[in-house]
Formats: sequence, structure tokens, C-alpha cells
Amino acid sequence: METFPLQLPEEMRNSAKGYPVVWVNTSTADLKAPESVERVQIQLNEAFSVVQEAAVSGQCLIKVHIGEPSCDTRMRPEFCRPAVEFLLKRGASGVVYGDTTVAYTGPRGYRQNPPEDEDASVYLELARRHGWQKDGPSGAPFVVLDRPASSIPNRFEFESEEVVEKCDGTKIFSDFYVAGGFQASDFVINQAHLTLHGLAGVAGCVKSVAMGCASLTGKLRMHQSLSPHFEEKLCIACGQCVSSCPEDALHLSPKMLKPIVDEEHCIGCGECVSICPQGAVQLHSKEISDWTRGQETISQRMADYVVGLLNGRWHKVIHVLHLVDVTPLCDCVDIKQEPITPTHLGFLVGKNPFALDVTGARLFRQCLIQENKPFDPHVWETAEETARYAKAHYGISFEAPIQTI
Repeated sequence: METFPLQLPEEMRNSAKGYPVVWVNTSTADLKAPESVERVQIQLNEAFSVVQEAAVSGQCLIKVHIGEPSCDTRMRPEFCRPAVEFLLKRGASGVVYGDTTVAYTGPRGYRQNPPEDEDASVYLELARRHGWQKDGPSGAPFVVLDRPASSIPNRFEFESEEVVEKCDGTKIFSDFYVAGGFQASDFVINQAHLTLHGLAGVAGCVKSVAMGCASLTGKLRMHQSLSPHFEEKLCIACGQCVSSCPEDALHLSPKMLKPIVDEEHCIGCGECVSICPQGAVQLHSKEISDWTRGQETISQRMADYVVGLLNGRWHKVIHVLHLVDVTPLCDCVDIKQEPITPTHLGFLVGKNPFALDVTGARLFRQCLIQENKPFDPHVWETAEETARYAKAHYGISFEAPIQTI
């Protein structure tokens, strides 16, 4: 398997020359009125043209989150439709919406849409009901990015549930388990809905890429739900995995035939698998019984996954952060929620997901202050904490010029 060096364009490192953040401000608009929706759609097309001057080609993906059945504050497909029109006008041969299966149960679940299912019918039926279909408000079909059976001939095709990509230069992970549909995309528009999240704090573009474009294996690694298993017949107890473990989670004494794993400290990163000269280590998945495990560092693992998944793709991905119907919990929760505020701040468009998340959190926090609404300042600072990690380890800037439309 080929390993690619870490590549970060200057626009990701230099705030003075950084990718701009375009703000489609809808704070005074009635987003239930058809004329307001039409105006926003025009503005979004303008924003896409600002951040992407070059033509696009090939099969293009619009990454979305369709929400759970009871979630009625989910992303609205009519605000994603301009992305379809933009991509087709710029040269795309085919455009689809897509998302991956999830590790928990429900109509979007991995087990409810097993790999042998002919078309991921349970997931696709929910997508249809929520308007993600060619003859619906979204204006394009939907595919499940880790279910090749849902691919569409001559429009958007992929053959693998997951593809492993290796990157030299990332801090926590060295290989990345990518959903086959994301890997097969020639250009991506990542649509993310800003919400709060029990683990990540602020959920936005970073989480949408990291969790939304990784395969199940990748999701389990970020949730620390993979554990190394050592084959005694192959293991020679050389200790290379012990000395290279980033969390000192492996232990080996002179009389032991193989290392033992400290489950409390193991983060499931797979470094032991990569370094073993005998091929004696495999990662075994386990159920996520504690969704809060690793809460202190999950944002760092997601940041690393974004850097790995977007390596070599930064120029070919646009991110859109929806600041509409922002809720205390994410759209993965199958309940009805009330927005934190009735104010809809609009949409941020750009190519730096860290800058968009930070800008969105700042705008929303400022809105809450102006409306004299109570909020936990630490929660809203998590986007900046994630971005500061990316800045410290990769030099990625999260301060970007803002252009308002």
C-alpha cells in the first residue's frame, strides 16, 4: 500500500493568504418564505463562485446528514440544491448526495443496512422521506457512501465499502479507513449542520468529514473502540510495538510470549499493526458500550482524521456550515428538539473546515450574548480547542477573512 506524504496547501497555513470564509447572512430573513429561500439559493451560488473559481470534473459528491426520523430541525435539502446546480455548471459529469452508515442502531445503522443488502433500502427510504431524491427538493439522488450497491451507474460509481489510505506526517493515526464513496469522489461539497454534541462540544464541518466520511472501522478508531489482538504463533515478542505505542498501552516482560493491552489507555490507533515485522497484530472491533470514552481527546482524533482524509484533496473540497436551527444535541439523536435561538444566522462557505467551525461558533456565541441567552462558554470554545490542536501540530490557520453576501 502506497504511503502519501502530508500535503497542506499554503492557503491552509497562512492566515493572510488563507481561504476566505463567505457568510450568507440570513439573520433578518424568514426562511419559511419561498422568496427568502430562493434568495438564499442565489446567494449560495455566489458564495461557491467566490471560493471555487476553477472548473470541476468527474463524479461529484455533496456530503450531507439526513437526520434521524424524529429530528425535524435537520438540514434542509432546499438549501443544498444550489450545490447541485453549481457543480453541474462547472463541469461535473454526475452529482449525488451521500452519507455513511453509523455505528449505532436505527435506519442509518451499519447493521440495519448490512453489506450484503442489495441497495441499503432502509437508509435510502429514510433519505427519500426527508427529501433527498432527484425529484424532491434536493434535486439529486442519494447514495450510501459505504454501500457500493447503492452507487449509480454512469453518475456516481464506487466498488468498495472502505479504502485504506496511508499518510506520513499525521500525529495520532498513520492510516485512514475511508468510505469507498468518498474516496471515489472527484470533488466534494461538505454540507454540515452546526449543533452541539455530547462528545465533541461544537459539531460542524470537522465532525462531518471525520465521522461522516470514514468507514465503520474509522469511526470505531476515533471512538477508541478497536483493540489489538496478538497472534502467539506469529508474535516473536520483539517489543517494537511496545516502544512505538503513543499511549504506552502495551506491556511486555521478558517471560511473556506476547504483549498485553491496557484497555484503559489504548486508543485503537493501529500503530502496533503498522510497525509489527511479523504481521502478528490485528485490530478487533468491539461494541461502543461507553460513548463518553475518550471524550477529552476525541476532537484531536477527529482533527487528525480530517487531515488524513483531506490529504491531497484540500483544493477539491468546499465546506458549507449551516447556522440554521442550531440545537443542543446533534441530528443523530432521534428526538424532536427546540432550536437554541429562533435566529437563523445563515451559511458559511469556504475550504478550511477549522476556520468555518471557529467562525460559526463565534458568530453564534455573539448572537446568544446579544439575545441575553444563557450558555456554557466552554462548550462553544471547543471548536477553537480543536482548531488550536490543528494549528499546533500542522500549522493550520483558523483565522480567515470573512466576506459577507
